[in-house]
Amino acid sequence: MRVRHGRAAGGLSEGQGVESLLGRWGIECKGLTAARVEAYLDLLEQWNRKVNLTGIRDRAQILRDLFAESFLAAPLLAEEAGPLLDVGSGAGFPGMALKIYRPELSVYLLEPRAKRAGFLETVRRRLGLEGVFVMRKRLEECLPSDFALSPRTVTLRGLGAVGAKLACCDRLIQGRVNLVLFTTRRIWDGEVRRLPGVDWSVPVQVPWSRQRLLVRGVRENQCST
Repeated sequence: MRVRHGRAAGGLSEGQGVESLLGRWGIECKGLTAARVEAYLDLLEQWNRKVNLTGIRDRAQILRDLFAESFLAAPLLAEEAGPLLDVGSGAGFPGMALKIYRPELSVYLLEPRAKRAGFLETVRRRLGLEGVFVMRKRLEECLPSDFALSPRTVTLRGLGAVGAKLACCDRLIQGRVNLVLFTTRRIWDGEVRRLPGVDWSVPVQVPWSRQRLLVRGVRENQCST
């Protein structure tokens, strides 16, 4: 992968490069990681002209609301977090972003829409990321045999019907499942916190949002014998 170091990301003013902006939001991002984020931003901007990957167009806001929020979840991952299954990856958040921030992870990106899956494949190839597997499927369609190594962590961002999604994961994953949920206070209070069989940690509020929450949970497979 050809990446450029030491410049502000395209569309950001001088002094507003990836490192300085993410640092403002408490995220340390340097060297190859920062260069990969810049390259990712470029690809996202190019594809977004033709494919509606995200409604956010401002690059600084993309860095904050997509990259920084994904990176905030890194401390919530267990030390042996992988393989990670990102359900409904869309433009790659949080799964692809976490792979950039935690390059040792193996990551399955589950995205049924063809154009978005094509974008994820392009990012994987252009950034030279190994251990990333783009799967053009819905969670409900997956079989245990689809995974060379069974996922140990599941990430869910911006998805409803969390209980139904967890039931699907029970069918795919044996034993303990680590969950990292990107949600809102309304969904957390109204639906998620009372789901049976999940030991949730105390939610972490996203610093720049009154509503956004990150929550880690541990769930013993309800189908285990």
